[in-house]
Amino acid sequence: MDRHSAVATGRYSRTQLAELSGVPARTIRYYHSLGVLPKPGRAGKEAVYTDEHLDRLTAIAAMQARGLRLEAIREVFEAETARDGDWRAVFDPRYSDPSDAPVTVTDEGLSDLLGDRRTDILDELLAEGYLHRTPAGWHIPEPAMLTGALVLYDVGTDIALSGTLRKLIRTHIAALADDMVRAFREAATTSYGGEDIDIDLDRFRDRFRAAAREVGGATLVAEIERAARELDHPR
Repeated sequence: MDRHSAVATGRYSRTQLAELSGVPARTIRYYHSLGVLPKPGRAGKEAVYTDEHLDRLTAIAAMQARGLRLEAIREVFEAETARDGDWRAVFDPRYSDPSDAPVTVTDEGLSDLLGDRRTDILDELLAEGYLHRTPAGWHIPEPAMLTGALVLYDVGTDIALSGTLRKLIRTHIAALADDMVRAFREAATTSYGGEDIDIDLDRFRDRFRAAAREVGGATLVAEIERAARELDHPR
């Protein structure tokens, strides 16, 4: 089967998958061994790959570009999607725009996003400011925060409590960001070797975002787990 026929059918050999994805065949085998790429199907003795494998390779490349290591990427795929009820998916860079820019979706798009939760939680999402009705559709000011609220809802947390957590996160992260920028500026002549924090933020914005998402997400997860343990088992 040639490349065009393979694309038409969505069934690929390892060589064709490597050509389409730009990922060498030996790397594809390595990804199998790490568990970040599902094993192929079989047609006799031949390995058969599908569009699912191609999409997975694209996602792996995108996460690597944002600074995630393969071990972290495997955990992302194990958590899979927010609909599986795993709150770690809040930190998955596939599920929000890197800048978390506001978006506006159609009514159909909102239904796709909320699924069968829509009837139960739409009014609460509006009340907590996760959504706003506009003439153009449904405005989502903070897509990542909405994703987090849906994840928490799926594991038993109501939207009102998620709204409280959202305010806590925003308040404390804003203060932390002020402290961090202040620390950068104070270290300008010693341990910070950049040109200027404002200039460097503009120049290396994607790298700063990747570092903040990786370090900040992992730290928040660790601190939530610590706080939960200490609350359940006070010293």
